[in-house]
This record gives sequence, C-alpha cells and structure tokens, in this order.
Amino acid sequence: MSIQIYNDGLAGAGASEAARTQELSHTAAGGRPGSGVAEGAEDQVQISSLSSTLTAQGSERAARVAQLAAAYQSGQYSVNSVEVSRAIVNHALESASVEGDKE
Repeated sequence: MSIQIYNDGLAGAGASEAARTQELSHTAAGGRPGSGVAEGAEDQVQISSLSSTLTAQGSERAARVAQLAAAYQSGQYSVNSVEVSRAIVNHALESASVEGDKE
C-alpha cells in the first residue's frame, strides 16, 4: 500500500499540524513500532454485529415469505382489503411528508 502526502498546503499550518502530518507519514510508511502492522499488510473491516443482524432478518423474512407462499398455494391465505388499503395510504402520506421535509 502506498500513501503520498503533499506538503504544499503546510506553509501556514501550525507546528502541531506539521508534526501530525509527519507522524502520519511515518505510520503509513511502516507502521508504529510494536503495532504489529507489517509493511504491505492489508486493511480489514469487521462489521460482524451488523452482518449477523442483517443475516438474521433475512432468514426471518425468507421464512415468512415461504410461509405466506404455502398458505396462498393451499388457498388458506386471505387478505383484509381494508387493512391493505389503509397501509398503502398511510405509507404514501408518510413518504410525502418526509419528502416535504427535505425541501
């Protein structure tokens, strides 16, 4: 991994900012002593809690869809048209109010 730092903008920078830039330059070059960062090491990101939450929600949703599909195929699935129409209208009104807040 290669990082380049251009010092052109440091003419008016304070001493602490210049020292911080040099520190970052040294860190990028080989890592801090004792940090365990080897030159050429790859960056890693871990979002395990988010990933596991999304996976769990996806599994639950897939199970619910399968359950609804089975009920529909067997003829046991019935829809309350009043509830569906209210949900559609409420969703449209909420979406319109959110878009109105953005303007």
